[in-house]
Amino acid sequence: MNRPLGRVFAVVAFRYGLTPNQVTVVSALMTFGGLTLLTLAAPSWPAAIAVALLLVLGYALDSADGQVARLGGGGSPAGEWLDHVIDAAKAIALHAAVLIHWYRFVDLPPEILLIPVLTMVVSGTWFFAEILTQMLERLHPRDSAAERRRPAWQPVLALPADYGVQAWTFVLLALPAVFVGVYIALAALTAVMMVRQLRSWFRRVAALRPAAARPSSVSA
Repeated sequence: MNRPLGRVFAVVAFRYGLTPNQVTVVSALMTFGGLTLLTLAAPSWPAAIAVALLLVLGYALDSADGQVARLGGGGSPAGEWLDHVIDAAKAIALHAAVLIHWYRFVDLPPEILLIPVLTMVVSGTWFFAEILTQMLERLHPRDSAAERRRPAWQPVLALPADYGVQAWTFVLLALPAVFVGVYIALAALTAVMMVRQLRSWFRRVAALRPAAARPSSVSA
């Protein structure tokens, strides 16, 4: 649902002359507004619905900024940089906000509070590894003999780590025991998927050929 909604937002934003960077900033305001509410509000249905809607809208707008850039003829390095920096902050802040919410409003054993901390590490590692893999693949040619088709089921396995899927689960905040269980299950699946992804990304990077060395400009 989030991606079709993102396309609608992209058309509306383009129609009213918003730039991709402005859409990115609006997305960030929605997301961090939801996370701020998460840290301040005790579990209740109004708070749960508000947090989930803000996070989902932020995610949909995040997918819209790139579409606005394409509608306008292409993005810019600065826009890509801004988008990635905000995405990195959101990947960490989401789980930090869960930690604060649990600490303030949910009576949990101390060891359970370590799970959002570990998930922050997983999310940060996943984000950095994915961006680094894409960057290296742009910089270096791939060995054609190592080209492989990605399994069609791979995106399905990655769903637990998808930010949009995680955003929808926050509607369960009004049921703390249920939300804690769902969060822990998604965190465990995300950790398993990260290990699989890291292996896959390493194989892809290992298949790259080093770029040809540039001739030295220093004369003998």
